[in-house]
Amino acid sequence: VNCLETPRYPILTDTQIHDLNPQLIFLSSEPYPFSQIHGKVVSQAFPCSNVMLVDGEYFSWFGSRLVNATTYFESLIEQI
Repeated sequence: VNCLETPRYPILTDTQIHDLNPQLIFLSSEPYPFSQIHGKVVSQAFPCSNVMLVDGEYFSWFGSRLVNATTYFESLIEQI
């Protein structure tokens, strides 16, 4: 369940994220290319959240990229 009810690309402060108390934080490769360094910083800032780098093509694009989306999302679920 997405803990935000805002439209796409919300801008949140650290305090707002803490208040939401997310179980998972996905850092996507699209449209901004988050890296492992970002993941470490976010994990330190939000130690109660599981921070994962994810392939943004499956979250941000549609069409032929979705052919493998089911397999990708199942692998994410297994990691969680």
